[in-house]
Amino acid sequence: MKNIYLFCALILVLVPGLVSAQQPFNQAKKLVLEVEWEPEANVEIFVAEGQRFHSVEALKKFLDKQAAGTTVIWDPGCVRVGKKPLLSSAKEIRDLSAYLEKRGIRFVVIPSS
Repeated sequence: MKNIYLFCALILVLVPGLVSAQQPFNQAKKLVLEVEWEPEANVEIFVAEGQRFHSVEALKKFLDKQAAGTTVIWDPGCVRVGKKPLLSSAKEIRDLSAYLEKRGIRFVVIPSS
């Protein structure tokens, strides 16, 4: 019976360490930022890693949790459905870029054609 307890204790100690060694927490990565139309609310929203953000502020809270060295790639496209886009001016895009740069996050905007 002692052997079973010892085995369970070893598993509880070793397994979390192995998992964290394989998948570092908050590792720098590439995120693709998209804008989707939400017809129910008649608005556009940001989507990153399957999460939906209804405002630039909500998006910033998510991006604040990303590791320095992360790259955010945004291709806004040129076709807009509905009302005013979430980032509607060059100034707003520059502001978001500066905000991310202060946090060590690279913001890449792919210009629409």
